[in-house]
Amino acid sequence: MLLQRVLTAIPLAIGIIWIILSPLKDVFFWLTMLVTALAAYEWAKLAGLKIAGQIVYLLLMCAIPWVVMNHAGQYMRFYIYAGAIWWFVISLYLFRTQPKNVSNKVSLPKLLAGILVIPAAVLAMNALHMQHDNGPQWLLYGLMLVWVADIGAYFSGKRYGRNKLAPAISPGKTREGLYGAVAAVCVYTAIAAYYFGLDMTSAAYLLLLAVVLTLVSVAGDLYESVLKREHGVKDSGAILPGHGGILDRIDSVLAAMPVFASGHALLLQPVFST
Repeated sequence: MLLQRVLTAIPLAIGIIWIILSPLKDVFFWLTMLVTALAAYEWAKLAGLKIAGQIVYLLLMCAIPWVVMNHAGQYMRFYIYAGAIWWFVISLYLFRTQPKNVSNKVSLPKLLAGILVIPAAVLAMNALHMQHDNGPQWLLYGLMLVWVADIGAYFSGKRYGRNKLAPAISPGKTREGLYGAVAAVCVYTAIAAYYFGLDMTSAAYLLLLAVVLTLVSVAGDLYESVLKREHGVKDSGAILPGHGGILDRIDSVLAAMPVFASGHALLLQPVFST
């Protein structure tokens, strides 16, 4: 299983990195729209919609970021800020809750949550990517931070994991894995701060933001676990061999990106056009 995951992840990562760093900005936008469509389809299924409803939900979710970016750019920051705030609030809830009983009924709260968090992440990634000063590089830093945290958590949890982080939601996650994720992210961020030529104050802000992002990314993973448990499925889909569905791969990204774009704009340099 691990080998299959790696063989799937490597070409995907290479392709994503190439698209992010490509001078063709529209290519990245349409990639995010494709991911939005796939993620929305899976989210709608986990929220209880049948095929017709899933298609309508998919179209709505694609329309929101497209309309905001092309016709209502002045509101982009507020959508992203709202997404970031939602993840902070839900993080407090997740570590104290237990999944409800399995149900295939339509859940309006879950559908509304998806309408907020998926477009917010897409808008955040595009806002970062469109920056004039190293925008693609900053976006790549944010995405790789999630990957580094995941790798750090996996190996640290596998070696030292004893204390469950949220046993009712995700029994495999441990506090030791979270500590390993934070440690790995701190080392990665120190290297990134040197690469971006940040002064000591900005580097400290970035390190603080990186720790927050690590915690929020875990919340994204846990929230998707709640969606799957309450729908009675192991994976959100089967489109990626060894990984499951799109949501299984981007759950942490959905949480981290609005927080990263917001924190980057407030602590480091402007992200949103005035």
